[in-house]
Amino acid sequence: MSFPENPNEILPLFPLNVVLFPQSLLHLHIFEDRYKILIGECITYDSDFGIVLVHEQEVRTIGCTAVVKEVVKRYDDGRMDIVVEGMRRFQLHNFVEAPHPYYSGRVSWFNDMIEDVDEKLRIRAVNLYNEFVKTVFAGIVQQVESSDIRRTRAFHLVQKSGMELIQRQVFLAMNSENKRLQFLIQHLEALLPLLTSKKTVEELAKNDGYIQT
Repeated sequence: MSFPENPNEILPLFPLNVVLFPQSLLHLHIFEDRYKILIGECITYDSDFGIVLVHEQEVRTIGCTAVVKEVVKRYDDGRMDIVVEGMRRFQLHNFVEAPHPYYSGRVSWFNDMIEDVDEKLRIRAVNLYNEFVKTVFAGIVQQVESSDIRRTRAFHLVQKSGMELIQRQVFLAMNSENKRLQFLIQHLEALLPLLTSKKTVEELAKNDGYIQT
């Protein structure tokens, strides 16, 4: 993974205790004044913002941009319930001073390395994922159909895979689809035998498909 020496892209930031993936949807309740302003600007100007994980008072440097897909509800005091979609990954190099109350940072963008995706890995990952969601979500989460396997990316599978927060952050930072598939396979192979416990299944379902630590 390589980054420009002098990144000059300035991105508004929303530090949260979540990991957002490209192509994933996230429901947010906006209640702080500074983020009411941020989201209001993004809606008005059809612009994006960056979500970075804050964990144990540390801001992680790999994040994902988000766009507002839907305003579910507006409250009289300016609060909002919204749905955002993950778009593009970035690395945060440093925070910058800006004339607004929310955070902004200097970022650079990165993409996956060029490689051929191992179809055996993809098929194995999809099969394990289907077994997982069938057991944990009992039809609430749709399984991947056989006709869709070749189009399915690891970022789609990881959203409901029982990963812990830091595992999800590691996954986000990987720049190889094959490495992500291998990581997911190892995780699900270790997790699936634990699903014989009713308590484990209930906790995974309750926490929307990832383990709370």
